[in-house]
Amino acid sequence: MSIRPYLIWTLPVLALAAGAVLLAKAKPKPAASSAIPIASTSILCEGRVTTYPGADVILSAEYGGLLRDLPVHELDQVKAGQVLARLDDREQAAALASAEARVKELEAELRFLTLEQQRQRQLVADGAVGQRAFDDADSRLKLTLARRESALAQVAQLQAALSKLTLRAPFAGQVVERLANPGELLPAGGRLLRLADLRRLRLEAEVDEYDLSRLRKGSKVAIEAEGTTWRGEGEIEEIPAGLSQRRLKALDPSRPTDIRVALVKVSLTPDAPLKLGQRIELRIQAN
Repeated sequence: MSIRPYLIWTLPVLALAAGAVLLAKAKPKPAASSAIPIASTSILCEGRVTTYPGADVILSAEYGGLLRDLPVHELDQVKAGQVLARLDDREQAAALASAEARVKELEAELRFLTLEQQRQRQLVADGAVGQRAFDDADSRLKLTLARRESALAQVAQLQAALSKLTLRAPFAGQVVERLANPGELLPAGGRLLRLADLRRLRLEAEVDEYDLSRLRKGSKVAIEAEGTTWRGEGEIEEIPAGLSQRRLKALDPSRPTDIRVALVKVSLTPDAPLKLGQRIELRIQAN
């Protein structure tokens, strides 16, 4: 029996197999990624962009009154000490002027009573009057001194109140939100604007309580921001001692909502193109 027919079918099959082997060997290996290597034990969580303590404040009016001027707008950059708002201060200014005039009146009276006390002392020494005359003059002097001290205290109180009607920036930053407008009648504690130092941003990650034991200060973190193609890296700066309720609503509806979380603080590079309050996704290297 001739083997020629078998060779006709066998040779093409062998050629195809050899070609597949050569292609597999020649296929280039994927390039090594420069991103953080993600282990199968990494912790996935969500968080938001926040600031360091004291770098995000709501400025409020300690005293109520008519908002006379609010010379800044959203996105304005301000310097430390810059005037941000002024409330109507005409009533307080008038009260302060009256109190200062009262102090001057009492000081003039004190000069006269001081001379009168000295004169009565000399008359008592000369035997011209009795001790009672000196005691009366001395008593009037001391009473007027006490009245002047009270008037000075009132002046200081009115000056402090007047100064609080002009609000200044506690630090350099950006006006994130304007919460009032000139002409409004504000109650005591009325909110005026929100000021933040956007040069000091970091992340607040909500890590499930079950993963807390796997965290370490300094652990590397891969960061992704929703709605952007930006990818970044950071590391854990602070692990809280306590737990709190979840603040962000989980995007995955299958995840339980009653799990307590640790609000872990993660560093962020100053040039990260993120917005205050923006939602982010994190992948933390577990230990």
